[in-house]
Amino acid sequence: MNDPPATILVVDDRPANLIAFEAILEPLGQRLVRATSGREALRFLLHDQCALILLDVQMPDLDGFATAALIQERPRTRYTPIIFVTAIHREEEEIVKGYAYGAVDYIVKPFNSEALLTKVRVFLEHHRREQALKREVDLRASERDELHRREQVARADAEAQRERLHALFMQAPAAIAILRGPDQVFELANSRFEELVCRKDLVGWSGREVLPELIHQGLWDIPDRVYHGGELFIGKEYAVRLDPPCDGHLEERFFNVVAQPTRDVSGKVDGVLVHVVEVTESVLARRKVETLAKQLQDADRSKDEFLAMLSHELRNPLSPILTALELMRLRKNAEGAERERGIIERQVGHLARLVDDLLDVSRATTGKIDLRREPIEMSAIVARAVEVARPLIDSKHHRLNVTVSEVGLAVEGDPVRLAQVISNLLNNAAKYTEPGGHIVVEGFRDDSEVVLRVRDTGQGIPPDRLASMFDLFVQGEQPLDRSEGGLGVGLTLVRSLVQLHGGNVEAHSEGVGRGCEFVVHLPALDRHGPRGQAPRTSGRTEHHRSRRVLVVDDNVDAADTLAEALRHAGHEVRVEYDGSSALAAAKQLQPDVILLDLGLPGMDGFEVARRLRTDAGLSKVRLVAITGYGQAADRKRTAEIGIEQHLVKPVDLDRVIESVEE
Repeated sequence: MNDPPATILVVDDRPANLIAFEAILEPLGQRLVRATSGREALRFLLHDQCALILLDVQMPDLDGFATAALIQERPRTRYTPIIFVTAIHREEEEIVKGYAYGAVDYIVKPFNSEALLTKVRVFLEHHRREQALKREVDLRASERDELHRREQVARADAEAQRERLHALFMQAPAAIAILRGPDQVFELANSRFEELVCRKDLVGWSGREVLPELIHQGLWDIPDRVYHGGELFIGKEYAVRLDPPCDGHLEERFFNVVAQPTRDVSGKVDGVLVHVVEVTESVLARRKVETLAKQLQDADRSKDEFLAMLSHELRNPLSPILTALELMRLRKNAEGAERERGIIERQVGHLARLVDDLLDVSRATTGKIDLRREPIEMSAIVARAVEVARPLIDSKHHRLNVTVSEVGLAVEGDPVRLAQVISNLLNNAAKYTEPGGHIVVEGFRDDSEVVLRVRDTGQGIPPDRLASMFDLFVQGEQPLDRSEGGLGVGLTLVRSLVQLHGGNVEAHSEGVGRGCEFVVHLPALDRHGPRGQAPRTSGRTEHHRSRRVLVVDDNVDAADTLAEALRHAGHEVRVEYDGSSALAAAKQLQPDVILLDLGLPGMDGFEVARRLRTDAGLSKVRLVAITGYGQAADRKRTAEIGIEQHLVKPVDLDRVIESVEE
């Protein structure tokens, strides 16, 4: 008897796609039912059944995944196979999600018609087999009264059925095995199970004999408990080390395991049916999400800590500045204000260093620092760094020992930045060592590297903090008053600058109270470079020609104080506070130099510079940018429009005057 046509439900919100599916599937001679939405499909399944569902993923209102979830909630349709049809790239998460909702396969648009027909034929064949099996079961039930007469036929049918079940068992996508007796001897193992354990011909062998690597993992205890206890076992996400590539290398994978007792005709347990489904991808995906969530939490906490730290560090210098200004206001005259001016100068310098540290670490971590490389001896770099760190070291009465060879430790690098690396390490050692401590600096050659060690007798580093010491905004434990100060960017800057020089830096400590050691490795220069020289000091000549200077800045206080300083230096100065007024004043004054802020309201400094360069009468005027924008892109932009010099706020007054007098 020919099987009746099977029903194929095709769900797609595009009528053109439905027509295309019908044209492709028509040769199969099956019943095709169309649905233009997930809700229409669900209404059909309330009253009818189908052999297969072709379900579009991307649909409005109720998408394919939501529709599949609702289909799976109904016992009647729970095991209906679903092939998802999608035009989107199948990421791992999408694949896992689809299979969780009952997908048996994916088809990606545009698809090959023959491939679709092949897949559909496979599932129709499964459906036909299932229907045949159901009819066979019904037939056996209706023939109960004729059991004796048809005993031979029934036996033959039972054997055929067993063979069919065996075939389905062997072809099942999950790993399945049947173990018999207390020794767990394999009676049956399908191909997926054999692939999973990388063994062939398991039948007849004891599990412990053929898979001894699972003994120490405790996996054979599961069928033992089921066999002796007679109760079902269900385990989720079991971690198992297997050898699926068959190369002798065990890798960890995750499985859901079901072990069910089998019984003989008397009801006695005679074996265990083991069903294994791999869930490695979903477990790793979930762990990845959990790791990312933890990283986000850590980043958010670091941000909050940094903002609190920054608020503290900015308020510290601002408080004495405001106090000093108030004292100066209360005085009847300017006499005796030297102390207050010194306070303001020191605290403003501290604020400038905080900003410089933040800018430096931003540039270094993004690789945007422009290194001025030259051959230089490490002894010269260390000498320069010691000079910078000496005030802090002396203020805490530390003993400093430096052992660095005068020659033979040449590197090619930026002397200023390398000195910054060493001075940061020295400052770090001085800060976190109790007064009267000992700091040692050693430099030596190790094969193709120059190695520099900075060791102290200070607070030390807990073992769990060593790995994160170079992370941004990380510091050692600080008291509530944050007496050591700083933003926690010094070591981050050290690591970034060393890496930009092709080297690396390590932190070592035996624990809290045992001091710590930082080791810098740099590529050694094969030839002896010139001995490093102390930085040259540049100063203004006492005799200079007075210049006409136009200062343009919308910050009135900044513009006026800069103008006053330039007048004090003997120059003719005019001040404007916006771009339009600056252009008019330039035509009238014909200045030698224009000090130009870039962040002007309305017409910004870039536009002012462009117009000056296109004005024949002003195209030769010297333009100097004085701005808070100091990134590499900002400097490139100013150079492109003809600004000769780019100074970043806060600027050193002597440097500004030098620029004017150049």
